[in-house]
Amino acid sequence: MAAMSLKIKLALGVLTATAFLSVMLGLLVYKARDTLDQTAQRQLDENKQVVDRLRSEDRDQAVRAVERILIGQLEPILTTPETELGDRLREELRGIDETAYIQRDEDGGLRMQVFRPQGSQAEPTAEEVKVIERVFENRTHEFLGDVLFYPYQPDPNRNSLNGVLRMKLYYPQPRYADPPPVRTADLGPLVIAAFTTLGLAMLAVFVLLMFALRRFVLAPLGNVLEDSKRIVKGSEGLEIKGFTGGGNDIETLVAAFNAMFKELKEYQGDLEGKVKDATRTIQKQQQSLVIAQRLAATGTLAAGLAHEVNNPLSGMLNAVRRLRKREGLDERSSDYLGLIEEGLERIEKLMKQILDFSRRRDMKPERFEAEAAFRRALPLVKHRLDQKEIRLEEDIRQDLPMLFGNEEEVGQVLMNLLINAADASPDGGAVRVTIAPGDRGGVKFAVEDSGEGVPHEIRERIFDPFFTTKEPGKGTGLGLSIVHTIVDNHGGTIRVEEGGTLGGAKFVVELPAAETFESRRQAQSRP
Repeated sequence: MAAMSLKIKLALGVLTATAFLSVMLGLLVYKARDTLDQTAQRQLDENKQVVDRLRSEDRDQAVRAVERILIGQLEPILTTPETELGDRLREELRGIDETAYIQRDEDGGLRMQVFRPQGSQAEPTAEEVKVIERVFENRTHEFLGDVLFYPYQPDPNRNSLNGVLRMKLYYPQPRYADPPPVRTADLGPLVIAAFTTLGLAMLAVFVLLMFALRRFVLAPLGNVLEDSKRIVKGSEGLEIKGFTGGGNDIETLVAAFNAMFKELKEYQGDLEGKVKDATRTIQKQQQSLVIAQRLAATGTLAAGLAHEVNNPLSGMLNAVRRLRKREGLDERSSDYLGLIEEGLERIEKLMKQILDFSRRRDMKPERFEAEAAFRRALPLVKHRLDQKEIRLEEDIRQDLPMLFGNEEEVGQVLMNLLINAADASPDGGAVRVTIAPGDRGGVKFAVEDSGEGVPHEIRERIFDPFFTTKEPGKGTGLGLSIVHTIVDNHGGTIRVEEGGTLGGAKFVVELPAAETFESRRQAQSRP
């Protein structure tokens, strides 16, 4: 059915091409006939111009010849009295078709007396009247076409002009005949032969196309279809054979199809492993969610405990302060009360810090100073540093740009890094904090410990959730994962390097400047 449909489409294409070529051929024939007619008409016009020119030249020669003869004949006639003028004009003049005698009336008008042809009546035209007036005035003859106007004055002694002779010259008709009319070119046989040739040629093209289609397209595609059906049914190790005729397009298509089928099989083999990996990832995310929920519950419990501790703590502080104000206390009792007050104040300060850290705050991003985030996190880890007698070294630049984001979250990043550094450093070691301008215009935080460093083989995994190098029960593996998420949300980067000063691990956090991060967020928020 598909092959028949393709044949029909091919036949329609051939018919369309034939119709188009027929129309174009018809237009060419029409244009050729119109061009031939125009050429013949132009040649006819040129022939007429030549004939008219030859006729005019012959006519002029004949008129001049008649004029010479006529002038010779007029000389004896001009001395003829007016009473005999008509007879002599009718009898003696040759080469004259018409003769007339024109005189002036008493009122100044013109009166014409026609002698030849005898008995005819005529009136001078307006143009002839102008010529006659000039002849009366100048007394010289004039021609108007082939009509001669000659002054008549039989008595030369008289000063007045008797009249004007009007004579139409006779000359033989030219011998040149008019050219024959244009005959339209008969292109009928040529058109029939052209359309017949076109039809035969298109039929031959159709037959050749059908043969090529069946030989080089339909047969190979049939093989492809059969092999594809067998592959779909699940047959293993099959390949589409197609048509192997020497590197044609069908063979290229078959090779591409076999390569695609091979890749599909390989992907099918890897799919089970990918599904298992995805399942493990989902399980890890579920565990992360459970731990996050536990941490949230722990934070809530810690906040509640802090509130509960603060109430009796405040009473105890008030009692100690009142006791210290009493008179009569010995020095030893006063020292003990001072130590108790100092310890209670430290507990109160620690509870306030825990409440401040766990309290829900407005997470709206804003500008803040880099050192302020560090100062916020430092009191929460100071006791760990003091417990292990770890020395804290600070190198903080003052010419730092403002940051944009959440100060508490950045403080949490630094707190986690400081806790990890304290845990990694030995007792009596050191932790170094550096805050300086970043390489790309922002701020660079560096927390370096004096421990053994991070092995190269696990550096790519330390930011994964639940991955930890601490002993069981001392770490959850979520600290650095949370740090990485917060840094990424602030448009920054985090990496681990070899410590250059203390010899341990060095975690470097780079955050963009406020202007850069704000412009980036605005560009991302545009539709």
